[in-house]
Amino acid sequence: MGDARQRAQSCGRQFSEFYNTHYRYVLRVCQRFLWRREDAEDAASEVFLKLHSLEGEEPMHSLPWLSKVTGRHCIDRLRQAKAERRRRVEEEHCESLPDALTNSPLSHVLLRERCEWVREALRRLPRESRILLVLHYYRQLSYAEIAATLGKQLPAVKTGVFRAKRMLRARIAATAQSAAGEAPRENFEAV
Repeated sequence: MGDARQRAQSCGRQFSEFYNTHYRYVLRVCQRFLWRREDAEDAASEVFLKLHSLEGEEPMHSLPWLSKVTGRHCIDRLRQAKAERRRRVEEEHCESLPDALTNSPLSHVLLRERCEWVREALRRLPRESRILLVLHYYRQLSYAEIAATLGKQLPAVKTGVFRAKRMLRARIAATAQSAAGEAPRENFEAV
């Protein structure tokens, strides 16, 4: 028992000497990585805690080894700080996003206006195209179900839906252009 106690005391003295002789060096290395003195002091203390945890092993006395251990510890601290900042920014960004259920009044008005443009353009389509789009998008029937309902071939239904969508897009674009084109003229006439 006495022999183990003496070894522990001698290891403690050796580590204390090691700490006293190399602390300033480790602190300088930490300051090169970490700009704030408080952070550098914390990192230097953590380096010595890591070295002290190497139980039974005598710490290396070479400065290049100590510099490498210290540098890697500081790099790890910087990575952790960067990850924390990124996580905080992501959390703040997510908190600032509006909830999908609570849209603003302006978004409700714009959505209603877009829906009205779609309905108006849909009303102006030929009857056959209008039926295909209503069955596919509003009633959510598959192409096969539409073909069975209307008594048509499946390729004819697919082609008809494709052409109807293209016509609908063209009508909506024309409505949007005419609405955008009328607004500047009205403003110009008012001046």
